[in-house]
Amino acid sequence: MKKLLTLITLFILAQNAIAQKNDLKQIADSIKAEGEMLYRSEWASGHSTQIFTSSFGEKKLLSGGYFSYETKKGMTTVFFSKNENSVVIATVKFDHGLDSSNYNIDTTTRKFTENEKEFYAIRSNAAKAILNDSLFKFYEHISLNLVPTIKNGVKKVYVITAQTSPDEVLLGNDYLIIFDEDNHIIKKSKLHNNLIPLGTGGKEAIKASSHQHLGETSPFITATDICAFKLWRAKTTWVISFVVSAGYVSAWHFRDEFLEILTQAEWQKIMKNK
Repeated sequence: MKKLLTLITLFILAQNAIAQKNDLKQIADSIKAEGEMLYRSEWASGHSTQIFTSSFGEKKLLSGGYFSYETKKGMTTVFFSKNENSVVIATVKFDHGLDSSNYNIDTTTRKFTENEKEFYAIRSNAAKAILNDSLFKFYEHISLNLVPTIKNGVKKVYVITAQTSPDEVLLGNDYLIIFDEDNHIIKKSKLHNNLIPLGTGGKEAIKASSHQHLGETSPFITATDICAFKLWRAKTTWVISFVVSAGYVSAWHFRDEFLEILTQAEWQKIMKNK
């Protein structure tokens, strides 16, 4: 009987371990997908700004901001006017290959499409919120980028720290604003507790980077972390980056862009056997 109970216990433990591993894989897949969506938006916005500024600098001065969104054909970035009744003053489009040399720009002034009205509304409401809420922190010489997303009816704006230094990747000081269907803010949250500068590696190459998630910060890597890693991969020497919390270790592998989430127990076991 004791042997049977032992076998049953071992079976239950094995099943629980498998279930936990599957749960962590689903979490990792979801975070990675969100991070890649943010990356495509930020990539399009960054390259579109360079294109618009270099070719139509005078008209760019009329712009009150921009946002990017994904379509079946690729990424679209629109620049809107500064006046109260904003209109689109330029549109830049890329296909899904994200080739910065393969684009189309149209500087015809036009009204927002119905879809663009929704993006503009949540972006505008987010811009007002960050100026009037002490939750949002501002650092000298560092700006914040607004990244609106609408997916499966869920409306969000990520607030991300803009990268300014060639020798650092800035993580943290990022936020998530969630909206209802009428574009009213229903939740604002801080994704990291502070600003985290990580050295990119100079003469002595840095193969790994790491930072901690403590307190109310997510126990897992964030979508904004992945977005930053993908955007600034070329200026680092990193092979892997770790995010460590009390219960988990998230590992982002740069070469194959693979996200792995392990429990602390699994991580300690791996490190013990090295």
